[in-house]
Amino acid sequence: MKLFCLCFLLTLSGHTIADSANAMQDPAALDLEDLVYLEQNWDEEERQFFYFTDQGSRFTPYDLFVYLEQADSSELFSSPVNLLRYGYLPASASQENPDALPVGFTSKDGYMGFTCAACHTQQVKYDGKFIRIDGGQAMADLPSFRFGYTKALEATLNDPDKLQRLAGRLYGRTMDDKNQNKLRKRIHRELEKQKDYNRRNHTDVAYGFSRLDAFGAILNKGLELAGGKDNFNPPNAPTSYPYLWDTPQHDYVEWNGSQANSNVGALARNVGEVIGVFGKVDTTPGKWLFFIDGGYNSSIQAKNLRNMEKTIARLTSPEWPAIFPAIDQQKASAGRKLYGKHCLSCHQDIDRTDPGRNIQVRMSSLGKVGTDPLMAKNALEYTGQSGIFEGKPRFYNVGEILGKTAPALYIVNNVMVGVLKNNVIQTLLARRDARAFGHGDEIHPPKYLDGKIMEEGTEVSEKALLAYKARPLNGIWTGAPYLHNGSVPNLYQLLLPAEKRDKTFYIGSWEYDPVDVGYVTDPAPGAFLFDTTLPGNSNTGHEYGSGYDGQPALSEQDIRNLIEYMKTL
Repeated sequence: MKLFCLCFLLTLSGHTIADSANAMQDPAALDLEDLVYLEQNWDEEERQFFYFTDQGSRFTPYDLFVYLEQADSSELFSSPVNLLRYGYLPASASQENPDALPVGFTSKDGYMGFTCAACHTQQVKYDGKFIRIDGGQAMADLPSFRFGYTKALEATLNDPDKLQRLAGRLYGRTMDDKNQNKLRKRIHRELEKQKDYNRRNHTDVAYGFSRLDAFGAILNKGLELAGGKDNFNPPNAPTSYPYLWDTPQHDYVEWNGSQANSNVGALARNVGEVIGVFGKVDTTPGKWLFFIDGGYNSSIQAKNLRNMEKTIARLTSPEWPAIFPAIDQQKASAGRKLYGKHCLSCHQDIDRTDPGRNIQVRMSSLGKVGTDPLMAKNALEYTGQSGIFEGKPRFYNVGEILGKTAPALYIVNNVMVGVLKNNVIQTLLARRDARAFGHGDEIHPPKYLDGKIMEEGTEVSEKALLAYKARPLNGIWTGAPYLHNGSVPNLYQLLLPAEKRDKTFYIGSWEYDPVDVGYVTDPAPGAFLFDTTLPGNSNTGHEYGSGYDGQPALSEQDIRNLIEYMKTL
C-alpha cells in the first residue's frame, strides 16, 4: 500500500474579530510567576527546547514583526497583550527568546517562524489559576492572527506617522523621503506575500479558536510550489490541534491515520509540518559533486526535527490536576465498567508512563463512526495542476508518474521526499529512530479497521482508508472541544445522542468546566460562535452508548460515572 506523509499545522480561513476588550486578554495570563505546570516527565530544558527550537519555519521578517504597530493603535503588534487575544501564550525573555515572544515563536535567519509548540501548548484557568499543559491543544486562532498582521502592514504602509515610528524602531532615526520609499517597498513586498497567502487559503467557513485546516494548507503549499497563480483548493475542513503525547509511540498518526511512524515516516511527517508552517523549499533538484542528485534544498531543520520527536517521546499525558475538584472514586469505578463495554474496543488502555509503550491505532471508517467526512475526503480527493512536477514520480524517484493534473497529496509527497533526499544522514538516522520506537522498516496498513483485525499482507487502497483514528484517551480531559473538528464542547455532550448536542456554542474562554469537562462556553467579547450546521462543522456521529447501535442508551447517571472515570485516564 502506498502511504502519504502529511501532518497538522497551519492555514488561513475566515477570521474572528478581535474585540478591544477580548476575554482572551485576561491580565492574569500574563503573570508567569503564578503559572502552574503539571508533571509531564519534562524538565525546563526540554520545555524550552520544545518551545523555541528552530524547525525551519520562515513566516515574516523578524524585525518587521517585532517593531510593527497594530493597525488601529501605536501599540506593537508583537506585544504579549495583543498576541494573547489570538490565543498565543506569553513567555519570558531568554537566550532562545530574546524579545519575549509567545510560546512557539522563533527567530532564525532574519525571520520570525513557528514551532509545533505554538499550536500544541495549552492553557486553562480554574479558581483564578492558569495551568499550562505541554503538548496539549492550543487555543490559538491563526487565521485571525494573520488577518491582524496583514491589516497592520497595510495600515503602516498608508500612514506616514506609523512609517516614521517604525523607522525609528528599526534604525534608531527618522528617514528622508528616499529611504522612506525603500522601507515602503519592503513593507509592500511583505504585504503582497501575506495577501496572496490569504487569497489562496480563504474559505467561507471561519475556523475560530483551537483548530485549522492543516492538511488544506499543506496541500495548497505543494500546489503553490508546482506553479500557477490559481493552483489551490479551499482549505474548508478545519480540525482541532491534537495533543502530542504518545505521538512517537503510535504506529499511525494524524486524525485520518494517514502517516505511518515506521521507516522514515516520523521525519517525513515533521517535514510536512514545516512545509505547512511557512518553510522555504527550492524545487530545483540540487547536485552533489556535480552529478549526484541532491534533492530539494530547504530551510527545514531535519536534525532539530529528529531531536524534537525524541523529546516529545519523553512527554507523558497530564493527570487530573489537584487544583480541580477531587475525582469521585466510587463513580469512577462504576464508570470503568461502562468504559470497558462502550469505549475500550477502540480506545485501548495504555500505561501512560511506560517508556516502552507501543500503540496500534484503531481506525473507524466514515460510515462506521458517522462524524463529519470532509477532512478525510479532502485529503484524498483534492487535485491540482502538476506544473513543474509533471512527468516526475510521486515519491521523487519512485511511484506513479504525475500527469498534467494529479492529487494534491501526490505533489506534496514529491516535495517531502525531495527534502528528505537533501538530508541523507538525518533520513538514515530517522530509520534508526523508528526501530528504537519499535516500528521497524516495513510499512503495513493499520492493523485494526472497524473493530476487525486486518490480516498481514492485506492490500488496502487509500480510498478504502477514508477513516478516522481512535487513540487511547489518556489526558482526554484536556481535549475539548471534542471530535476531530472540535464540534462538541465537552465530554458530557459527546456522550449524548447527536440530536441532543448543542448546535451552536462559544469558544474563546480560558475558564475550565471540571463538571462537564471542557471550556466554559458562555458568550464573551471576542469569543467565536461555533455553528455546527455549516459545512465541515457537523457534530453528528460517535454516538457509542447513545442507543443508536441497538444497545440501551446510557442513563444520566451512567454518563456521569463514565465521565468521572475518564478524568482518571
